[in-house]
Amino acid sequence: MNLKDYQYFKKLSELKNFSDTAAFFGVSQPTITYSLKRLEDSCGLSLVKRKSYANSLSLTYAGEQLLLHINRILQENDLINVDMERIKREKIVMGWPPIITSYVIPKVFDELRKEKLLVAIEPVADGSKDLLTKLTNGEIDLSLLGTTVLPQENHLDYQLLKEHHFKFIASTEKDISHIHSIEELFEEDFISLNEKSVHSQVLQRLTEHYNVVPKTMFQTDDYKLVLNLVRANKGISFITETAIQDVPGLQVIDIPDIQLPSFYILFVYRHNMIGNETLGKLMHIFKGIYKK
Repeated sequence: MNLKDYQYFKKLSELKNFSDTAAFFGVSQPTITYSLKRLEDSCGLSLVKRKSYANSLSLTYAGEQLLLHINRILQENDLINVDMERIKREKIVMGWPPIITSYVIPKVFDELRKEKLLVAIEPVADGSKDLLTKLTNGEIDLSLLGTTVLPQENHLDYQLLKEHHFKFIASTEKDISHIHSIEELFEEDFISLNEKSVHSQVLQRLTEHYNVVPKTMFQTDDYKLVLNLVRANKGISFITETAIQDVPGLQVIDIPDIQLPSFYILFVYRHNMIGNETLGKLMHIFKGIYKK
């Protein structure tokens, strides 16, 4: 196995050009050509189809299959140093998306304190989408996540902690008796979480499905600010029920005809990650939330 050949092939599949690939690595074009030949000789199959224009190419079926394996091999290679550094350090780096963290951590706080794990966690606050990328790249070790789609990446394992639902919310001071349809709902002033949030993605799908557009007058990445503004009757909003647990001054606007996806609260980690006793205790505690 020649990792350099794999790196060349991966970049060649992206740039679709021998000269550009050679320039990227600072090598001669024959170096890329000979590298490809070694792979094709090893497989006994043609891996690329050369095109007549601009030294371009496309992958054959065998090339596409090989690329899937190469991507996994190179990803694991990149994670070797990451995991070695993780084992050396004392802290466990964990993704904490704001809404999910506010809901989950109080449920396990006493257990974490009892096991002296509160000081073992180095939290990284970010949106679930960005945290998933950081987890895949090895920038963080574990993560809480909120998502509408369960992870499909074969290098990740997860524990479903809770299944919640999205809600349209208003202040308890607001008269919502006239809102019976999504059209009437979207005529109201909206205060929304911005595009970094899964809420924005779900709301966008709703607008496309029902052909309606909300009157968004303010966006932010601070969900607590959204809740405070709604409670002060400055507008209505769209948020997971996770964020409104035990929050006074809010009411749910129920529109039965609107179909909304589930909101999954997950504990996610790389399945091949071997840890020490501290990591084992931490994973046991968070996985146990599902049974509560």
